[in-house]
Amino acid sequence: MSAALLRRGLELLAASEAPRAAPGQAKASGAPGKRTRRARAKASQALKLRNSAKGKVPKSALAEYQKRQCRDHLRTNLKFMTCVRSTVPESVTQQILQQNQGRKACDRVVAKTQKKKKKKKAEGTVFTEEDFQKFQREYFGS
Repeated sequence: MSAALLRRGLELLAASEAPRAAPGQAKASGAPGKRTRRARAKASQALKLRNSAKGKVPKSALAEYQKRQCRDHLRTNLKFMTCVRSTVPESVTQQILQQNQGRKACDRVVAKTQKKKKKKKAEGTVFTEEDFQKFQREYFGS
């Protein structure tokens, strides 16, 4: 399963679970309140101190590499999927399956009408040669 497909499935599950969440769990949105003059001065001073090299500790190259390395989210995803005990609606399941369907012919579902039809045997005539001769005599009069 690709990461994008799994991510999309998790988004769909989270979207279906969002209306059921308690109202107290919602995050407060909006701009932060006005800062006082003293708080602004402290923030600007902290920025100035942060920009200087004095008092900085050198970082480990290995720690930096591991921080930038791709993380495996399998455990967290599995934990989320197993904790969610609600049934997924059929429409969401069909949407995930439709997104997983590729464009190649081997990925497409074969419809019943598109299956190869068996060739029918050539049907023999019901009339015999004698019937044809009899008809010829009666029709043409010879």
